[in-house]
This record gives sequence, C-alpha cells and structure tokens, in this order.
Amino acid sequence: MKRTLLFVLTLSGLSAVSTNIIKEYHYVSDSKTWADAQSYCRENFDDLATINNEDENVKLMSVSPSTARKAWIGLYDHFEAWKWALGDTDFNNGFSNWETDNPNVKHAPESCTKMTESGRWDDIQCFYQHHAVCYHEPGPTKYILVETLMNWHDAMAYCRFNYTDLVSVRNLSENNQISSLLSRGTWIGLHRKTWPYWSDKSPNIFTKWATNHPVSTTRTQQYCASVGTASGKWFDSGCGTTQHFFCQSFPPHQHEARFKLKFQSEADLNDPAVQQQILEQLHANLEKHGVADFKLRWTQTDGLTFHKEKKTKE
Repeated sequence: MKRTLLFVLTLSGLSAVSTNIIKEYHYVSDSKTWADAQSYCRENFDDLATINNEDENVKLMSVSPSTARKAWIGLYDHFEAWKWALGDTDFNNGFSNWETDNPNVKHAPESCTKMTESGRWDDIQCFYQHHAVCYHEPGPTKYILVETLMNWHDAMAYCRFNYTDLVSVRNLSENNQISSLLSRGTWIGLHRKTWPYWSDKSPNIFTKWATNHPVSTTRTQQYCASVGTASGKWFDSGCGTTQHFFCQSFPPHQHEARFKLKFQSEADLNDPAVQQQILEQLHANLEKHGVADFKLRWTQTDGLTFHKEKKTKE
C-alpha cells in the first residue's frame, strides 16, 4: 500500500491579486424543494447561495425579509462522500465489503467505519470505543492491531503519530489479512466527511449552525441547509421539504482569468473525482492568499480537460 501524494500545488505572490468579483445574493419568496430551488437558481442566476465566511453571511442577511422563516442555501450533506484517512483519498466506489444494508444513510452521524471479525464493514457513529488497525508503511509488518479502546478520531491520531495512518483496504486479499487479526469490531480508515460541498461544487470552509444543528436523529431522506432569515443561523432539514431560498449571481462585467496547469501524476487527471480534489486544493490555496469571491471551473478541449504532453524529438 504505497502512500502516494497525487499532486502538490504551490502558488505564491497572490496576495496582491484583485479579483474584482462581486457576488450578489437574491432572495426568492417562492416555496420549493432544495432540488427545485437549485434548478431555479441555475436557470435564472448562477446557483444556490454559497457562503464562505461571516462577511458573506452578513451580506446574505442584508437581502433577507423582515419576517422570521427559513430559506434554502446551497449546502447539502452528501451521503456518498466517503474517504480513506490515508492520503485523504476518495473511496470512489472501489473495493468494499459492507454489511447488508450498509452504509446506512438513515442515521446521519454514522460517518466512521469498523471492520467486524468476519471482515464485513459497518458504518457507525465515530464516538464509539473500539480497537484499531494501523498501517505501517516502512515496517516488515504492515498491519498493526492496536488493542486500546479509542474513538475513530483518536484512533486516527494514534496511528498517524506512531505509524503511518489508519488502514485502507483496497482488495479482498488485504481485507482477509486484516480481518484475520481481529477478535471484535475494529476501526479502519474509511469515513464520511459530512456537509462537504456547496451546490456550486466548492468545498465547505465555513459554517454557522444554530444550536443542536445539524441534527443527529434518524433520517429518511437527504438533508440540506437553510438559513434563518431573522437570526442568520443555519438549520438542516429534509431536502424534500419546501422553503423560500437564496440564489447567487456574479455580474457579467467581472473579470475571467484562464490558467494552463501542468501536472506530473500517476492519477487519471480526467477522472471527475481527481479533478474535484484539484479544485479543492486550488480553492484552499487561493483563499489562503487572500483571494475571495471567486469561482473555479474546468474548460475542455476535444472533450478532455487534461491532455498528455507530446514529447519533442531532440
């Protein structure tokens, strides 16, 4: 199990960049489900509202009605956003060995994974206490069973401090090797990042949840975020309920800059999941350098975003 960093992107000298991009928010007093609100915003503006910081939350409130109610914003809890702790790599529906009816998305907090002694996977709440299997990259023994009871996050921290990380499982052979060590349910590195993205696909870097939200009760449908128009606090509700909503738009006079990126990577750079990971790194790096109110997207040539560079003959 080779620990590979797909790409490291370093941007410098961006602190003086002026984007001249002004995001505008629009309140729509028409009750729709979250999905219908998303379609409306994309047809009439740009998308459902994205809020990246407190200033934007205040700006959103400036166009809110005086009456107290809830209105959709673009944040949603993506039930398929499973990742391995090792390398923060996407699960991407690769090898899995879930118990029947798992992962069970009806239970919102069940965002961490234990392997049973039979080798099957069970998604459970992360605060439970279990043993853990660490991955030790340089050692002769790759899989280390830690028989100390810990919650999932403490187990990850322990493995990262003492070894490499919580174990990832790529195939049935590895699954069998790991399960042979177990006598009870044990943490592995698979976990789900809750509320990871906005409707416009940008990563979630800011929240303003109301007390006791997001809720941790049993769910029967996907949950999406709304904002209290009087308080500015955020609430989560079933996406199928109807509410007013906020859209966002970018004025047509804003500047658009295009960049050509060059990567050396073993990954398939035309894989949508890999491209999303690159966008997240770019977004975080630009935010770090003080760039605000921007939107990133890929452009394609001949149906592809990335093309292999042709070698020139010497």
